[in-house]
Amino acid sequence: MKKISCIFTIGIILFVIGVSSVRSQTQVVEGYTLVRSGTGTSVCMGRWVPSRDIALPGVCEGDMVDINHFNAVSSRLTSDKLDQMLLTLSSLDQKLAINNEQIKQLIDVNVKTQTSIDEQVRQVSDLLHETIAKRFEGLPAKILEDESFKEELEKLKEDILKEVENIIKQNKRTK
Repeated sequence: MKKISCIFTIGIILFVIGVSSVRSQTQVVEGYTLVRSGTGTSVCMGRWVPSRDIALPGVCEGDMVDINHFNAVSSRLTSDKLDQMLLTLSSLDQKLAINNEQIKQLIDVNVKTQTSIDEQVRQVSDLLHETIAKRFEGLPAKILEDESFKEELEKLKEDILKEVENIIKQNKRTK
C-alpha cells in the first residue's frame, strides 16, 4: 500500500509539474500569443483559445507562424511603412521648398514695389517743392519790392513746404 501511495503521489507531482509547464509555454506579447514547443517558438496570428483541459496548451484560431518567419514579415512590413513615411516626408519637403520659394518671390516683389512707391513719393515731393518754389518766385516784382510783404510770403512758402513734408511723412508711417 505504501508503494501505491508513493507512486500515486509521484504521479500527482509529475502531473502538476506537467500542467504548469504547459501553461507556462504560452505568453501574450503585444496582442500576439507566443507558444513554445519542442520545435521552437511559434506565434498565433489569430485568437488564442486556452484549452479546457489543463494538460493541453490551447488552440490558435488562425495561422501559427514560426517566430523567425514572423520576425521577417514584421521587419518587412516595418520597412515598407518606413519607406512610405520617407516618401511622404520627401513630398512634404518638396512642397515646403516650393512654398518657401514663392514666399521669397513675394517678398522680393513687395520690396521692389515698396522701393518703387518710395521713389514715386520722393519724385512727387520734389516736384511739389519745385512747383511751390517756382510759383512764389514767379510773383510779380512789384509785390516782392515791399520787404515786409516779401518776408511774409517767404514764411508762407516755408510753412506750405513744411506742411507738405509732414503730410508725406505721415503717409509713409501709415503704410
